Amino acid sequence: MTVATDAPFTAEDLAPTLRPLLEASLLPARAYVDDDVARWEAENLFFGGWMCVGHASAVAGRGAFVTAELEGESLLFIGDGEGNARGFHNVCRHRAARLVTEREGAVRRLQCPYHAWSYGFDGTLKNAPHTGELEDFDPACNGLRQVRAEIAGGLVFADVSGTAPPLAEHVGALAEHLDAYRTAELRRAARIDYDVAANWKAIVENYSECLHCPGVHPELNRLSHYLSGDDFEGPGAWCGGSMTLTKDDADTMATGGGHAGRPPITGVDPRAVLYFAIFPNCLVSLHPDYVMLHTLFPRGPRRTEVVCEWFFEPETMAAEGFDAGDAVEFWDLVNRQDWQVCELSQLGMASRGYSPGRYTEVEGTVHDFDRMVAEAYLR
Repeated sequence: MTVATDAPFTAEDLAPTLRPLLEASLLPARAYVDDDVARWEAENLFFGGWMCVGHASAVAGRGAFVTAELEGESLLFIGDGEGNARGFHNVCRHRAARLVTEREGAVRRLQCPYHAWSYGFDGTLKNAPHTGELEDFDPACNGLRQVRAEIAGGLVFADVSGTAPPLAEHVGALAEHLDAYRTAELRRAARIDYDVAANWKAIVENYSECLHCPGVHPELNRLSHYLSGDDFEGPGAWCGGSMTLTKDDADTMATGGGHAGRPPITGVDPRAVLYFAIFPNCLVSLHPDYVMLHTLFPRGPRRTEVVCEWFFEPETMAAEGFDAGDAVEFWDLVNRQDWQVCELSQLGMASRGYSPGRYTEVEGTVHDFDRMVAEAYLR
């Protein structure tokens, strides 16, 4: 992997984005289409700080694991049976074979499929055949290369650099909203992976506004008016706010008019849906009766792998007749509508006829996200 070290933009390049909303313009077009920018972002935004790699339920059991891949680097996160997510480079210390190739799963032991070197769930080398007579070979020095991993609000975050500020500072005030929805206790009911021909930032920007909803998402706009709700503020590397379900017409975001009939999560506002983007790659949507999580993994400047998951309370899932299909079907439709317009936008970003457009007065959250990006470019 070629690492781009120089900042991709100057302060002058980013000044239009860093102005107040009513004076500001979008990020430079090169931020969405340039290979060097994408490599710089991978190294400095994704590997250089906290990024979300999934929900804690994926590593809840001993040996349960999830992997994440970015710029050819594969990372492995595995449950140690004590409530911790242990993170490692997914690379055997012998001949560099990947230890696991699946996106997620569970193993009884962590053994390389090539030469059978095996490791504990804490990364220590347990068995290395035919090394007993090697000189200057210390098993204690040949464990897996660790990756800093922590859990906040039921979400697993990784800091490959090992130098990011405390995770609590990164998540900031958003933690109280995640805790209110008991995100750490929820369990997954469904997952869909998408391959989107658009830059990851364009996807976050699209998620962060509903100006497009009347035309692009008529089904969503019938359940929640595009100008409803409020923007939230507070410390941490996140942005977002609330939207309000249409009175008397819906109890959640789902097919069938939003009449799912599931009980709301205890203690939450049954009329609100909260939408948050946690920098850089986590989109978390808090519904009255479930939580939806998108994690974004760039595949170069013009493509993003998006993992979408739906989580419910265990007691709701255990109830007779439980079916998450109405929520999954609804958001699969909305997701695909979003991907279509994001891909159209991506095509235009590459045009020599494009220059950064202006934000409208109702795109404050988009501007908040772009400011985080611009400020990260300048650090």
